[in-house]
Amino acid sequence: MHVVALEKRIPDVNEPGTGYLWGNLARRGLSYRDYGEYVATYWCKAQAAPKSPTEGTSMEMMEMGDMSETCPHPVIHKGEPLSLYSGAPNGNTSPYPWDVPLFSRSIATKPELRNHIDPHFPEFQLEYPDQLRADEFLNEFNDFVRARQTGKGLELPQFILMHLPNDHTSAKRPLKPTPSAAIADNDLALGRIVDAVSHSPYWDDTAIFVLEDDAQDGYDHVDAHRSIAFVISKYSPRQENDKPFVDHTFYTTVNMVGSIEALLGLPPMNNNDAHAAVMAPLFSGAGDQPPFTADSRNLQNGLIYQMNPPRGPDAKASAAMDFSHPDAADAEELNAILWRDRMGTRPIPQQQHRVFAH
Repeated sequence: MHVVALEKRIPDVNEPGTGYLWGNLARRGLSYRDYGEYVATYWCKAQAAPKSPTEGTSMEMMEMGDMSETCPHPVIHKGEPLSLYSGAPNGNTSPYPWDVPLFSRSIATKPELRNHIDPHFPEFQLEYPDQLRADEFLNEFNDFVRARQTGKGLELPQFILMHLPNDHTSAKRPLKPTPSAAIADNDLALGRIVDAVSHSPYWDDTAIFVLEDDAQDGYDHVDAHRSIAFVISKYSPRQENDKPFVDHTFYTTVNMVGSIEALLGLPPMNNNDAHAAVMAPLFSGAGDQPPFTADSRNLQNGLIYQMNPPRGPDAKASAAMDFSHPDAADAEELNAILWRDRMGTRPIPQQQHRVFAH
């Protein structure tokens, strides 16, 4: 496990030779904070029978792969107060028809991320709503805003990394969020964050980059490698009809990393980001992009609370899939299930690969 490797100072064989972006930040003394990426979360489990004092030390449990802890309340049932267990604001009760899992804390799995993560922001777990992740970030963001306004306390770090994972969906797993509910949850969480940032004093000097973690889940009509990306700032350009600007340049994740480094004044980490074109056209606006307002219609109509039935098409196949971590489920099978959920009996389109000439 990453946690054991970190605690025992065992090198991560998967780590790039030139390190990660947060290592680049740490070496240059820039402030940064991570929400949910490269963390391990201690998820709650029900109280068990008492153990002997010497049974199951923390390190032993980590070595066995058990990242859970016993808690008085391992889940939140519908109608129970969210604030009692999770720290969600206003004492709201859970509107979710499925059990929302709880956790005790998250810990960093990379050395440069120690003391730079939010321990109350969990890792990948599809039954944990992205709305609660957004709640947690916005709790801290409100503190950053107060610090900027009063000159007291910690202000917004120069770089933030955050994951909102629920657009992966749980397919048609029985009694789990429907695919539409998972996507709506993910969209609204992102919208709330953009809404808050754009209405804050930080809007003048903040850029928000949004990227799906990969393009494997759902073939694009132009090329199956393509994935959605957004760049949001006060300097976003607009088309003549005042619609968002679409940049048709061929970009990769490396272009996004290089653009972030350029904005922060960081040197490149290797030849890849050194030679990647920055996404300059997406900052060519007049600097008058007004604040955004989150579209909450899917909250008001209850779409984000819809749950798969206990039985139905593709329920058995979905229940057999591994959704314990990102991209463990068979992509082709998952694509087919999600297509049938939205398109019914329409034929599944063939993959297109047109980016590079053969």
